[in-house]
Amino acid sequence: MDTETFDPRDEVIEDFLEGQPRAARWREYRLALQTRLDAAKEKVALTAEGSGERTELDDRIKELREQIRVLAEEEAITQFVEDSVRSSLSRPRALPDFDDDGY
Repeated sequence: MDTETFDPRDEVIEDFLEGQPRAARWREYRLALQTRLDAAKEKVALTAEGSGERTELDDRIKELREQIRVLAEEEAITQFVEDSVRSSLSRPRALPDFDDDGY
C-alpha cells in the first residue's frame, strides 16, 4: 500500500522540469559516485606510487570528482527550481479589485 500522499505541486514541478530528474534523484546519483570516489581513494592509498595502476586510479579519481561537481550543480539548480515553483504556488494571489460600478 502506498503511504505517500499526493501533492499537486509535484505534478506542476514535474511539468516545469520537462522530464529532467528531481533534485533528490541528482542527489542519489551524486552520492553513488561519492561512494565510488571513496573506494578509489582507499585503493589508491594502497597502490604503489608511479605504477600504471596508480596512474589509472588517479585519472579515475579526477574524473569522478568532476562528475560529482557537475551532479552537485544540477542538484542545486534543480532544488532551486523546485523551491521556486513551490513558493510561487503557495504565494497568496491578490484578488481582483471589484467595485460597485462594475455591476
